[in-house]
Amino acid sequence: MELEMNDIEARPWYREFWVWFFLGILGMGVASGTSVLVIGINNAPQMVTGDYQPLGKVLVDTRERADRAASLGLSALLSVDDNLAELVLGADQLEELPDQLLLRFQHPTDAGRDVSAVARRIDADRWQVQMGSIQPPERARVILSDLQQTWWLAGRFSGEVAGQIGLDPEKL
Repeated sequence: MELEMNDIEARPWYREFWVWFFLGILGMGVASGTSVLVIGINNAPQMVTGDYQPLGKVLVDTRERADRAASLGLSALLSVDDNLAELVLGADQLEELPDQLLLRFQHPTDAGRDVSAVARRIDADRWQVQMGSIQPPERARVILSDLQQTWWLAGRFSGEVAGQIGLDPEKL
């Protein structure tokens, strides 16, 4: 029995396996590209903090603010409870420090959860912040600086503080 070209039954295109195979690959590409786009729009990159200066096409850490804090002989201890944060500063010349300092709690990944407060001097070497409505994130980098941010001290905060957190001149 000999088959001729006219005897082969032609099937419509939508019943062919390979059409749906290639359309499926293209559809997965569109779906994954759309999902990457949605994730990228909803999770925009955060601002980079630290002492960085452009050098060609890269950013280089200059460490200026940490070096300035070290030259002033600055160090601090931070105690945090529900309503009050207290700072005890050590410096070569405590009387030259400003009456107000900036205390920031930076969340490691989400800048929207960062909080800042102004600490006011209550004694020669002590500053306090009323933490009433300020809720620092459970994990954060603590940054203490003057209001102009010419120097800074940094340390790590993890939820409940047992004792005190040491803040030292370090690069961010």
